[in-house]
Amino acid sequence: MKRIRHVFYAFVLFFSLQSVNAENNHTVSVTDSIRSKEYVSLALKKMENNIKELYDELEGEYYDLNYEAFRYAYIGYQSLKNQQRLNEKEILSIIDFSKDSNTKRFYTIDLEEKQIIFHTYVSHGKKSGDKLSTSFSNTKESNKSSIGFFITGSTYMGSKGFSLRLHGDEKGYNSNVATRGVVIHTADYVSEDYIRRNGRLGRSLGCPVLPEHIYKDVIETIKDKTVVFAYYNDKKYLKSSKYLNLLKLIDYTVF
Repeated sequence: MKRIRHVFYAFVLFFSLQSVNAENNHTVSVTDSIRSKEYVSLALKKMENNIKELYDELEGEYYDLNYEAFRYAYIGYQSLKNQQRLNEKEILSIIDFSKDSNTKRFYTIDLEEKQIIFHTYVSHGKKSGDKLSTSFSNTKESNKSSIGFFITGSTYMGSKGFSLRLHGDEKGYNSNVATRGVVIHTADYVSEDYIRRNGRLGRSLGCPVLPEHIYKDVIETIKDKTVVFAYYNDKKYLKSSKYLNLLKLIDYTVF
């Protein structure tokens, strides 16, 4: 088992196995332990500390990686990993839609090596906003970006050239991305030259579009069942996403 999973599982098992009933002189069951407020508090605190330590090892601040976006992305990654929805790579990608399009807001992280391996520009849908994206949709022909957790699919040659399919199952947020044709591809309007000439990055019909000089390397790295998390500070989404339930994540990991 790789080191990231060792760290994550070890602290959960440690707390679950340390709860002892002194009066009856026997170990409390894992089921009783997980229900203990003290256990939950300790486990959550340990989890938060581990996430922050990982962020620091990645030099997240140096790369201007939004800690909140990373935190949510990592929690969702672990949830999907536990459900065996992902491949064996320890790869996590983040699109930070809370930043304007003139900043590098696409990140691909190798969690095993603890490195940010790609940090580049990415477009948003033309109806999501001008330089800053503020509106998102799951509706066909909305020309807006979608937020939430995506699992990458296969590559193909389409009207936009070499492209990567995306799949989402969060109803109301990204469950229609496949039928909408939202994929990762490239275009000449995603470049620093375009920003200089137009004052902002170009926009898509809802696809996350990457620069021409790097998109093939990114696609080859993240294809076939890795996570892409499109973050925005949407409180309703962040509270309701089935992949961001910390208590459920702890429970699932223990059992």
